[in-house]
Amino acid sequence: MMEKLIVPSQDYVRFIDKGEIVLCKSDSCYTWIHLVDGEELVICKSLTKLSLELHSTHFIRVNQSFLVNKGFIKLIDKKKKHIKLINNTQVPFTITLKELLRLLCQ
Repeated sequence: MMEKLIVPSQDYVRFIDKGEIVLCKSDSCYTWIHLVDGEELVICKSLTKLSLELHSTHFIRVNQSFLVNKGFIKLIDKKKKHIKLINNTQVPFTITLKELLRLLCQ
């Protein structure tokens, strides 16, 4: 059974398969969750708290603002220091390439 992330809003509580999350982007005390189908959700939770909830080896914190699902990484541009995801989103990374590759292989 796939693990679920609970995303409450004012009107409902949504359950999202963690495997459907492509990336999470920090925006102050809010976090935008980008899903594989292109949908975007916003939750009132910091990226740090969300990453603890996800507590999965499938997600990598690549910089202060982004958490990416390593299953959706298409390529790593070593020169420009960004990651291209399957939805063609480009995410900059500030961790070392060596650390990024180590985290990808876990």
